[in-house]
Amino acid sequence: MNIFRIVQPRTNKRKQENSPYRDIPAVLLFVFLLPYVVSCLWGHVGEETAVLAEKKEEETAWIDRNYEVVLAGNWGKKRMTMQEYLIRRLEMIMPMENDSGIDYEPEALKAQAVLLRTELWALFSEAGEPVVLQENAMLYYGDEMEADEEESPYREAVLETDGIFLSYEGKPVKAAFFPISNGQTRSAKEALGSEEYPYLVSVDCGRDITAWDYQSQVVMSGEEYSALAAELFNASGTVPELRRPPELLYDSAGYVTEVVLDGQRCSGESFRETFGLNSASFRIEWEENEVIFHVKGKGHGFGMSQFGANIKAGDGEAFDKILTDYFFQAELVKIE
Repeated sequence: MNIFRIVQPRTNKRKQENSPYRDIPAVLLFVFLLPYVVSCLWGHVGEETAVLAEKKEEETAWIDRNYEVVLAGNWGKKRMTMQEYLIRRLEMIMPMENDSGIDYEPEALKAQAVLLRTELWALFSEAGEPVVLQENAMLYYGDEMEADEEESPYREAVLETDGIFLSYEGKPVKAAFFPISNGQTRSAKEALGSEEYPYLVSVDCGRDITAWDYQSQVVMSGEEYSALAAELFNASGTVPELRRPPELLYDSAGYVTEVVLDGQRCSGESFRETFGLNSASFRIEWEENEVIFHVKGKGHGFGMSQFGANIKAGDGEAFDKILTDYFFQAELVKIE
């Protein structure tokens, strides 16, 4: 019986502890204090967000205020901030309405914006401020650009990468880019015989061949070819002597590095510019009185392929990954 009396009070206490009414004061206190707790927590986060946003605006304003670009044309000059210049130039280089019918992805635009800033920052580093550029097209036609719109994708790309440039060993890289490769980019060491750009290496761009304007042809008469060849090589021979295939020397990426005719030489880039070819990745077909150039890709082939970058962006790659894909061992740095 004594044992029963000892156990019974303990059993009753346990029942009281499990009572649903025991926690009511704690619940009421929590409900009463909840708005205050939420206000403190989220209010603090909101303040931090506002501070970060304000800091970003200050950084943008600082860059705007300290780095100015002067566009000089045949009939005048125009001053603009670094951001304004980059936004306008980005639209000129990667317009949404273009011959290739490409809609550029936001991350591809960001990658290009960083390269343009890198190019410009290299000029600021060398020449100081302001940088004066000969830019007739932007000077006279820039006011009609979409870039001036507040929600422009070009403005977003520039501001979201604000102050970022691509660096190698502490210096801005040679920010090379071009529209479409012939299937891979070129090694500067091999093609130019220079150790100055170790980050410009050959990169596979196999999906560039899907661009609708990946291949092109230029057809001209024997007379036209001879006249241009005579001008390019400063040949003193008669026109008939120039109507024969030159020797073409290629790099491992398939671009012509040198053209040899009658013992005289010129670079592949000079040759393709003289004959109006899309790139230096070409071969020549000779007919009876006709010369046909078969060309792959567009541009010089060094650095970033814009078409390839857009493909990568469409696959979900961010702009920083795109850039480090094309520029070996380069890193993103912010202007300070």
